[in-house]
Amino acid sequence: MGIFGAQKVNAVSAQEAKDMVEEYFAKRGLVAADHVLADAGGLGWWLMEGSARVYILVQEGPKDTRGKANTLVRITAPLVYLPETGRELFYRRLLDLNGNLSLCALSTHDDVVLVVAQRPTTGLDQEELDDMVWHVAYVADLLDNKLAEEYGCKMYRN
Repeated sequence: MGIFGAQKVNAVSAQEAKDMVEEYFAKRGLVAADHVLADAGGLGWWLMEGSARVYILVQEGPKDTRGKANTLVRITAPLVYLPETGRELFYRRLLDLNGNLSLCALSTHDDVVLVVAQRPTTGLDQEELDDMVWHVAYVADLLDNKLAEEYGCKMYRN
């Protein structure tokens, strides 16, 4: 194979991604079954990292060009509710913070600021999944209190 030759990429199924998530929990000394989200069909979990609650979901993504559905892993952590005032400065701060993040990003859903990471499971390995979860958890725990204090936001609690 030449320098630009295509390598065969491992297609990771939803079950294999689930096994990786369960391995992540085991490495943390947690039992994944104790952290299952009731409404995620056995493919969603939660964990606490400091003051942040982190959600891990394995879900079907958009179909590819051949009409085949892609399996995705999505890790998300709600941080704070949008502030009542000063939203323009707040959004600017979120954009500035995004410029320094790796493997995750800040976004909003309704009136909640989230840390998110998402990727197709094709080619996913255990180390990458572990890194994704760690990055989201670390950033969430770092930023939730900080944003709440800086902008007078209410912290997200579920």
